[in-house]
Amino acid sequence: MADQQKLIEQLGPQARLQSELTTLESHNRDIWILIIFAAGVLLLGTLSLLVPGSFWEQNTLDIRISPQVLFILMMVVVVLTLYMVRREAEMRRLRLLNVQHTLHSQAELAASMVDALTNVFSRSFLRELLQGEIARAERNSRPLALIMCDIDHFKAVNDRYGHLMGDYVLAQVAGIMKSCVRGSDYVVRYGGDEFLIILSETDAPGSQIVMDRVRRKVSEWDSAHRLGDFSVRISMGLHQHVQGQTVEQAVSQADARMYAAKVVAREKNVVPTQPGT
Repeated sequence: MADQQKLIEQLGPQARLQSELTTLESHNRDIWILIIFAAGVLLLGTLSLLVPGSFWEQNTLDIRISPQVLFILMMVVVVLTLYMVRREAEMRRLRLLNVQHTLHSQAELAASMVDALTNVFSRSFLRELLQGEIARAERNSRPLALIMCDIDHFKAVNDRYGHLMGDYVLAQVAGIMKSCVRGSDYVVRYGGDEFLIILSETDAPGSQIVMDRVRRKVSEWDSAHRLGDFSVRISMGLHQHVQGQTVEQAVSQADARMYAAKVVAREKNVVPTQPGT
C-alpha cells in the first residue's frame, strides 16, 4: 500500500519541478543578457569594419591580425557559444515539460485510484489491485481474505435526511473501515454504499476479528451520532480466496456471502453475522 500512497502524494515532485522551472527562467534571463552583450560587441565589430580609423590608431595589432578579422573571429565564437547555450536551455526546458506532463498524468492516475467522497480506493483500481494480491498470495501460498460490506437500509438515510447526510455517513463508515485494517490491507468503495475490504495474508479467524472490530466501531459511532430513530448497521460477507480463482470469481463469492448475511439479518431482525469459509 505504501507504493500507492507514494503515487498519490505528488507534493514533493511538484515542488522540485517548480524549483527547476524557476531556475530555468533565471537561466534564460542570463542568456538574454549575453545576447544583448554579444549584439553590442557585434555592433562595435561592424563599425570597426566600416570605419576602422575611428576605432584603431593603426590598422593592425601587435599580433599582426587586422582588427576586422579579429572582430569577425570574436563574433563567430560568441555566436557559436550563444547558440550552444540556447540549444542546451531549450533541451532542458523540453525535458522539464516532459517531466511535468508525466507528473500530471500520475496525478490524474492517483485521482482515479481514490474515491473523492470516502477517501478509499475506487472501484476503477480494484481489478489491478486485487490481481496483484491474488498473484502474491498464490505465489507465496498465503491466505487472502475478501470482506464485502454494505450499509443496511442506506437508501432510507438519503430519503429521510438528504444526500448530504448520506455522503457524511458513507465517509464516516469508510473511515471506520480504514481504522480497522492494517497498512498492508485495502478498503475499496465497490459502489454506492458497498465496500470491499482486502486482507492480505489473513485467514478466516483473523478476518472474523476484523469484521467484529468494524461492526463494533460502527455501533459505537452510531450510538454517538444517532440519526433520529435510524440505526447505522453493516452487513458483511467473508470469502477466503481459493487457488485459481479470478478477480471476478473472488469478488462474486464475497458479494454472495454478504447478500446471504443481509437476507438472514432481515429475517431475524438482528445485526448480521456470517462466519468465514
